[in-house]
Amino acid sequence: MLGPIIDSGCLLAGGLAGAYSAHLVPRRIKESLPPIFGVVTLCMGMTLVNKVASMPVVVASLLLGTLLGELVFAERLLSAAIKKILLATRRRDMPVDEGTVLSLVTLVSAFCFGSMGIFGAVTEAITGKPDILLAKAVLDLFSGLLFGAVFGGIVGCIALPQFAILTFCYLCGNFCAPFMAPPLLGDFTACGGVIFAATGLRMCGIRMFPVINMLPALLLAPLFSLLWQHIFGA
Repeated sequence: MLGPIIDSGCLLAGGLAGAYSAHLVPRRIKESLPPIFGVVTLCMGMTLVNKVASMPVVVASLLLGTLLGELVFAERLLSAAIKKILLATRRRDMPVDEGTVLSLVTLVSAFCFGSMGIFGAVTEAITGKPDILLAKAVLDLFSGLLFGAVFGGIVGCIALPQFAILTFCYLCGNFCAPFMAPPLLGDFTACGGVIFAATGLRMCGIRMFPVINMLPALLLAPLFSLLWQHIFGA
């Protein structure tokens, strides 16, 4: 379980270092780099989409998964929880407003629920190779530095739920490894790639996709893929 440890450790270190060195980071850098992280995230998502085995499975998973997320108000509940945490841990010079909450929801979705992290943890469990999470750790380190300078130490705190989620995904990967045939893994990866791409577009400020509400699609994709293989055999 090397990947989750290194990835969350880099985010924690980056977030705390960014918070303590905020005065050293010019404002122009704080404003210009976040869209670059969004572009990188978008490109990673596009790469993962190429792993698709059955596109109808991915489409059905995303549509029904997002519908389920919307019905249970997943993103709204997360926003409320983040706002409460922010009120308790905020810096005195950081105002609490809807823009800040939306930005932090985007960060939580990217750091904790991004398809690269989820897929990386599952892949490490199945193959024993942490390469994907190690690449994500580099991105999270620099992202943590930048966003820590903007939002404070709360960015480093995101490493705690991130590690819990990555560990859970790793354990699930161990359990599911015997059943994850290549087509199932491909559809799961592609579905996560679409969510990751949506997160990138959101980070760039192009469109506020409900990425948290889209996450149930990741649970549906392997099930629909298995059903597709059973019915059509391809």
